Parts: sequence; C-alpha cells; structure tokens
Amino acid sequence: MATIFDKINGDDAIFNTAEYKADALLFNSIESARYDNSSMIYTDHKNSILMLPLKGNRVWIWTSTVIKNDTPKLIDICRFLRDQNIPKVEIYVKQEISDNFSDLYAIATSDFDYVVKDEFSLAIFKYKGKKFDEETDPEIIHIDKNNPDHVKLVTDFYRACMDEFRWHDKFDRKVNEYLNTQLYAYVQNGKMIANAVIGGHTDDFIRIKSIAVLKEERRKGIGFTMCKYIINRILECEKMPVLYTHVGNAAAMALWKKSGFTIHDKLYLLKIDET
Repeated sequence: MATIFDKINGDDAIFNTAEYKADALLFNSIESARYDNSSMIYTDHKNSILMLPLKGNRVWIWTSTVIKNDTPKLIDICRFLRDQNIPKVEIYVKQEISDNFSDLYAIATSDFDYVVKDEFSLAIFKYKGKKFDEETDPEIIHIDKNNPDHVKLVTDFYRACMDEFRWHDKFDRKVNEYLNTQLYAYVQNGKMIANAVIGGHTDDFIRIKSIAVLKEERRKGIGFTMCKYIINRILECEKMPVLYTHVGNAAAMALWKKSGFTIHDKLYLLKIDET
C-alpha cells in the first residue's frame, strides 16, 4: 500500500526534526511556503515533505537520508506526484536522492510514456560578507505595480528580452508575474537596463530570485552593482541573502562568488514531460 501523504500546515512537527532543520537553507522554498501557511505542503509525518505548486509545475521534495535507498518509499512519492497530474513537472530533490529518482519515476508511471527533458544541479549560495558601501550614481527604484510609469519600465524591459527568454507565447503572463514580485529596477535615461527580484522570506533568510541585465548592457559591472544593492537591502532587514543558481551558468556563478557568496550545498532538478 502506498504511503499516505497528508496536507499539513507550517507548524507540523516534521519541520522540527534535526535533519530537516539542517536542510532548511537548502530547501528555502519549502521554508518560505510554510511561513505563508501554504495548504499545498504534504508529508508522511516521518521522512518526507512534498511541496506542490499553487500554480505552475515546480515540486520540491525533502526526504531524510533514511529513505535514500528505500525504493518502495521513493516509488510511493513518484506515484503521489503522478496522481496530482502536474504537467511537465519540475522536481527539486537532494543530490543523493536524484541518483535513481528518474528511473523510479518511470517505474511508478509505467502506464505513461515520459522523458526527462533536462536535468542539472543547482548550487545554493549563502552570503558570508558584510554590507557594501552605497553607490550614489545608479538610480535604483522599487517597482510599484500600481504606478503606470513603473509598469511601462517593466514591460519595455522584458519585451527587449523576449527573444532571449523565449516568451513569445507567454509574454503578458510573465510580465504580470514579475509585476507581482518584489522587483528593483536600475533605471538609466528613463529606461530600465537591469533588475533584481527578491522573495522567499523566512525568519533567517531572504532569497535573491534573479538578477537580469539587458544584453547590450552586460559586462559593464551593472549586475554586480545590482547584486550589492540587493544584498544591502536584505542585510538591513537583519537577514541573510541566499540564492539558487544552475551550476552550468558560469557568468552567474562568477558574479555570486565575486559578491561574497559561498556554495552551501547543491540540489538536483529533473524536468519530466510525457512524450
């Protein structure tokens, strides 16, 4: 019989286990969701926590090392995910669990044809430095989605990036998503040339979700300027900046290390789709 996974609130006892606490930084997204008292978190109350998406397709799975080689329990997790009918699911798991997770997903969903569309490691960085000296030249503003001028800045920025991001069929939706985040814009001559998004607040951490710079403005130190500015804003909240980065993104990896971040651990991402 498959393991029963129950919906839980953020105060469930499993979050207080020593192993989960040790992994809380690595699973910052689960931590953020439980602080929002999300109703989309499930657990077996013992060895596993699954965070399903309120929208989209990203699933976060925390498991204790006890079930690392427990194939039946891992298959139970895969079957539970299959029953949720999440299209093109993206699964974030511990590196050691990922070793056989995609194969087990195939076993658990044997009635379906599936393909692993992509898989790679994500490095989680933790900030170790101090507050930077403030720069006086850049005009960096906090975007207000109710301000029409700010909306235009965001829309124009992402329209310029549309080809690079491949957003042709989802442009309006993606712009709306960004307008509803904590978005900071680097403005020059009335034009946004870079931005930064933060979120994932917990008692101890705030996550830098992304920093983007217009293609023609790169290699000018603007990304580093945005990074320093956002780090300072987070430190002012008496919290620690953290972030996730694809380990294959050499430019991003170099930027974070230059800015004072160090790699804390790694996650693994599986992108799965039906053929």
